[in-house]
Amino acid sequence: MTAIRRRERVASLAAARLEKTVSADAVRHNLGVLRAAAGGRRVMAVVKGDAYGFGAPDLARLLVDARVDALAVDTVAQGAELRDVGIEVPILVMDVDVADNAAACARHRLMPAVATAEQVRRHGTVPRDRGGAPGDVWLRTNVGFNRFGPREDEGFGAVLDALHEARAAVRPAGVFAHLSSAGRDEGETAAQADAFRARLASARAVLGPGLAASLAATHGLLHPEALRGTDWVRPGLGLYGLFQADDRVRATPAGARLDRLRPAISVRARVLDVVTVTRAEGLGYDRSAPVAPGRRLGSVAIGFSHGLAGSAAAPRGLLRGRSCAMVGRPGMDCTQFDVTDVPGARPGDWMTFIGPEHDGGAPARTAQDLGAELGLSLYELLATLRMPVRVEDSRPSRDGIEAFED
Repeated sequence: MTAIRRRERVASLAAARLEKTVSADAVRHNLGVLRAAAGGRRVMAVVKGDAYGFGAPDLARLLVDARVDALAVDTVAQGAELRDVGIEVPILVMDVDVADNAAACARHRLMPAVATAEQVRRHGTVPRDRGGAPGDVWLRTNVGFNRFGPREDEGFGAVLDALHEARAAVRPAGVFAHLSSAGRDEGETAAQADAFRARLASARAVLGPGLAASLAATHGLLHPEALRGTDWVRPGLGLYGLFQADDRVRATPAGARLDRLRPAISVRARVLDVVTVTRAEGLGYDRSAPVAPGRRLGSVAIGFSHGLAGSAAAPRGLLRGRSCAMVGRPGMDCTQFDVTDVPGARPGDWMTFIGPEHDGGAPARTAQDLGAELGLSLYELLATLRMPVRVEDSRPSRDGIEAFED
């Protein structure tokens, strides 16, 4: 048995008790919504962190088939993985990565972010095997996110000088920045957008007027100032129909409404056993959370090794249309939920943590619900939900993005 077949067998066994699903149809629809919101700007879909935990190779193929213009990742390793599976569109490495990976970045034809003069020199000295053609880089500028690059104009000017000096070895393709609070702070977002446009003007004065610009990700699409004068948008979370801002129904500057995004993900786990408590005592390793006699507890195949951990209220799951609370602390691969009020609950049932029940009439559980219960942002939640992924696709072949209809 080959290594690939062994991995497939293990994944199949794991998915029989616990699975995370992403709807290709919903992702395609959401890309259409985000395209409409972008108002004609090019789309660089973000698939960092293994596409937020949904499998970067499969999601990248889906997005490329849907004609995204480029992809963005955080690391050279993530970009190399996509090249290895045949992805050929431009790929931006948003984090500056380490010097040891500069040669691999060039070898896999990735576009690295540079934010300091040293990083410019790092990529300018890498030998190239394309007839000496300069390699594309994107300038990452700091307008308040404060993760990479100089905050003040003097330091930024030094990076521009380095790029100008290295123009025979590296070609600045664009400039981009991250917004700090686009989902909740309009004033800060407007100020950072103003700072970005000033930096962009300085960069174009030194590096040429053809330098592309990108500022808005999903939440930035709500802000006219984050889009003004830019050529690219970089949606990530919105591809899965997820959004953190409260007023998601507000129309974007291009007229598209982000409340038309469709939830694309679901998470569910099997009930492994149902135990009736016969005496007042705790459960699990530390015997926490005393349970009254007569309560029925479902042992469910999800635990802290799959992301069921946090600092807020206990998580809940849907079983046969009833909401069930966690009891005690999560185990590594199994956690107990109170199923006393669920008639007919039995081993083999699926408990739903995100999404609609397949055969139930209860309102769907949202990722926001589970994130709030675990005290996690949506980004943190998706990164911690480690489990097998299944892509559901109604199309026999992926033949392009659906048109977004108002």
